[in-house]
Amino acid sequence: MTQTIRNIVRLLKSLLLVAIMNCFTFAQKSGGPFLDPREANEHFEHHNYLTALRSYKELLKRDPDDIDYNYKVALCYLNTHLDKTQAIQYLEKITKKGKGDNEVWFYLGNAYQYANRFDDAIKAYSTFKEKAAKKDIQRADRAIETCYNGKQFVKFPLNVTFENLGKDVNSEFSDYYPFATQNESFLVFTSRRKGGKSNVLEMDGLYPSDIYVTTIKDGNWIKATNIGGPVNTPFDEQTVGLSPDGSSMTVYIDHIDSLGNIYISNYLNGKFQKLSKLNNNVNSGFETSGCVSDNGQIIFFASERSGGLGGTDLYMAKKLPNGQWAIPQNLGKTINTQYNEDFPHFSEDGQTLYFASQGHSSMGGFDIFKSVYNSENNTWTEPKNLGYPINTSDDNYTISFTEKERSAYVSISREGGMGDLDIWRMRFNDSDQRYTLVSGYVNSSDSLAPKNDLLITAINLSTKEEFRFTPIPKSGKFVMALEPGRYSVSVEGKGFSTLTENITILDKGSFQPEIRKNFLLIKTP
Repeated sequence: MTQTIRNIVRLLKSLLLVAIMNCFTFAQKSGGPFLDPREANEHFEHHNYLTALRSYKELLKRDPDDIDYNYKVALCYLNTHLDKTQAIQYLEKITKKGKGDNEVWFYLGNAYQYANRFDDAIKAYSTFKEKAAKKDIQRADRAIETCYNGKQFVKFPLNVTFENLGKDVNSEFSDYYPFATQNESFLVFTSRRKGGKSNVLEMDGLYPSDIYVTTIKDGNWIKATNIGGPVNTPFDEQTVGLSPDGSSMTVYIDHIDSLGNIYISNYLNGKFQKLSKLNNNVNSGFETSGCVSDNGQIIFFASERSGGLGGTDLYMAKKLPNGQWAIPQNLGKTINTQYNEDFPHFSEDGQTLYFASQGHSSMGGFDIFKSVYNSENNTWTEPKNLGYPINTSDDNYTISFTEKERSAYVSISREGGMGDLDIWRMRFNDSDQRYTLVSGYVNSSDSLAPKNDLLITAINLSTKEEFRFTPIPKSGKFVMALEPGRYSVSVEGKGFSTLTENITILDKGSFQPEIRKNFLLIKTP
């Protein structure tokens, strides 16, 4: 029986070789490689966007005006960590021909937003809304709102310098979720590079994720190494949190027998120990990330479970005397939104929580925010967006600060990198906040009155500089980024009396990073 099976295998290999040679002969006669669109579509359906992109671009060389090929090339760019703005040219080609489904306009808005072309993005999202189903209008409105946020943040970029950690740490593959100890004694991160515990490609065309570690020697990060067993396996492991002192690492695993749970690995004698699954008070829904405080007594984690406010919410749990985690508490509406919150990271000061959110004043996708805990009244401050370019119009998930927050580690795709997500060190060249974000709504005495022609003008009474802001049509929501000073703010709307108020943006001491304020317009008699 064994010999029969071997003969069958040999026959199949021979037939496969003949088929390959026939394809090669056809390719030579036709002047190019034979490409089957079904193969490209299969890669696309399996989310293998890098391979699908190469195939669709070859197909486009033969048929440049094919709508589906242009559409799929654009979607591949938008679903990779390559330059997503490359999708613009393909989507514009479709819209100029007046073809493609209505969703093309939403994706074109995405591509413009990634390029910080916020006004063009707003127009594309608005065009999408004209023919969108009622259930899709809300996501377009949210996208438009994040564009207005983005317009303000890019006006006041933070003074930061980015340094790529280089080829000893980064690879041509995705390197992400970096977490460093506060004294930078070591750094852990996740990578889908070749050479891990498994070299078998997954359905998306990438290698399974493993956790890597690097340390500093002579002022430079040395070559990163796979932390190996007992943490890494041939399956997927991702580091999703690290205590500030590095004593415990939180790990998310994607195994056959465990999905949507988080584990802890303690760091002892220079090595991460066997994973320990957290109890059912923590792992009771779909958990994605977490971080243990420096004293080991509190865990913050992200979970999608019943009783939440929408998507994944942030929770905290305290350690009981028996060493188990108590029943967790939802951090509430100040922190959590109807959108997803993720990747909590608690600072060594025991008060500051950093986390990622698709809600609040995001400028697109996930942005990183911070909130400070007030132990006297058991409340959290209004989350503050860390600003541009820490945050971009793409997803920004994690940030890991060094001592006294002089620098931080992030994972982004930017010019000068290795071609995918890379680990970068950010140096803050100054720590002074230069603006306050003023946001709220322009309401009217007549709730049915249209809000499409509103204009807010803020004049700095010292410098006489004039700034104009356009509230979001229909909702009347606005966002203003103003530097410290005294301003005369006028709000105008067709059919309403102009409202003028003075606003003072305080400087240091009583400085407020964000202010909530609403305006009420009265209809013209």
